[in-house]
Amino acid sequence: MIKGVPMDKRYYVHSRNGCIGAGTDTTRVDVDAIVQALKDDGRGHLVLHFHGGLVSKAAGMEIAARLAPAYREYAYPVFYVWESGFMEAIRNNLRELWDEPVFKQLVRKLMEYALQRLGSTDGARSIAPGNVDPRKVRDTVDAFWAHPDREHVPYRGFEPMASAAASRSAAHSVDVDEIQADLETDAEFAAAFATLPDLPPGTRSVFARAGSMERRSPFSEAVSDRVAEQAGARGLISWFKVALLVKRILMNLLHRYGSGRDHGLYATVVEEIVREVRLGGSALNEWGKTLQWNRMKQDALDAFGLDPDLHAGTALLHRLNQAMADGPALPRITLIGHSTGAIYIAHWLAKAHTMLPPSVRFDLVFLAPAISYELFDRTVTQYGSRIGQFRMFCMRDELERDDQVWGDDSELAHGMDWRRFVYPSSLLYLVSGILESRQGDDGRLVDEPDMPMLGMERFFSRTETYSNQAFPAVARVRQWLGQQPHRLVWSKAEGQTAGLNCGSFDHGGFDDDPTTLESLGTLLKGW
Repeated sequence: MIKGVPMDKRYYVHSRNGCIGAGTDTTRVDVDAIVQALKDDGRGHLVLHFHGGLVSKAAGMEIAARLAPAYREYAYPVFYVWESGFMEAIRNNLRELWDEPVFKQLVRKLMEYALQRLGSTDGARSIAPGNVDPRKVRDTVDAFWAHPDREHVPYRGFEPMASAAASRSAAHSVDVDEIQADLETDAEFAAAFATLPDLPPGTRSVFARAGSMERRSPFSEAVSDRVAEQAGARGLISWFKVALLVKRILMNLLHRYGSGRDHGLYATVVEEIVREVRLGGSALNEWGKTLQWNRMKQDALDAFGLDPDLHAGTALLHRLNQAMADGPALPRITLIGHSTGAIYIAHWLAKAHTMLPPSVRFDLVFLAPAISYELFDRTVTQYGSRIGQFRMFCMRDELERDDQVWGDDSELAHGMDWRRFVYPSSLLYLVSGILESRQGDDGRLVDEPDMPMLGMERFFSRTETYSNQAFPAVARVRQWLGQQPHRLVWSKAEGQTAGLNCGSFDHGGFDDDPTTLESLGTLLKGW
């Protein structure tokens, strides 16, 4: 919508769960009208824009309305508005942690334990392993929660004093009895665990003073499942199981530092807490289920089912094929994908390979793509012949680490009811650290942290950690990207040749950044 004027339906395809028709703005008749309007346009250049898959219909329509005038200058644009409430599910589940005492205390203790075993140097101060003041850790974390901006991220410049080998050794030497003894004497930690739900009357005082209030939330209920005295039965909490939970999280964190695959101390602590609670909790745990990234990816895949009158991607491809058979030719098709829109494009190329003539190729532009190296490797290996020109605009790693997922200074100034403290880095870091999975050799999904994502510089540039032998998919994509010049633009890139500039420092801002949009215009005009 622009000032209350509806978006012309000939310029967008609206789908839900991959389908058009009931419950959407788009029918098969509307897709017919899109193709007819493309023919009438006569310029022979179609540009398809796929926004990220984690936005509402309203946000998707706003993106389409904002970009359509600029795109129409060079081509006939069609916007895929594939609504998914999934971002709200992630947002709501992470937002609840703002008021979650157990989460906050887990963060505090794990920061303390990690520093004790790794030591710290950040250019301003050094902390030798084993020489950590718990009060200073608590004060540092509290300062961030009070002012959750990037300047206050706890131990933002953290570099471990311990070597990789020492980190791995520390992981193997974590003692659950030692952790339990420490936790039992930590009154602040005990008070937080006294808020877990379903404690029998009189037992809250085991953890904190009598009268502690219950905190009932999906996260706290998931933790309660993990630390109950009897498996599968809520009730009396076992200090040993609490210590065991902390031990597992700490070991995973230390192993990541030992392999060089951490995401910064605070982010890695948050990731490992969420992963352990989400993956280890009850199969019926709604908090875990709503963080399933695969639900969103399924929406993109479902758009390419068999029915050309139902499935959103197949519907347009089917009609484009008919139009090409009837003539005139369509010499240029440009696919632009922002964030998870790159996943949609991967499935588009796979389906187009079966539906369109072999001569049809696509120019691709990715904006901060949230697609795994694994999926993009399969795409270029199997359907690389369908790709003409390619360019990708992404952030440098230092910007990616500082791009807090949600919230901005204006929101904080106006007293918004949630804060950015939950996660200090970009959506791509969150996806890589918590949400993404890969397909194992047996066909089942393997869930592990630090999954290589195409839009993140760390996986492209850190060839020692992500070696060709250990990460063959990453190696093949690196090689493919190097086969043509200028396939990669790392923000901020300014003052470069036209089409090679990008000023975005916000994952969600690439399709709104003037410098990047100017580069897009250059590419649409002619590579």
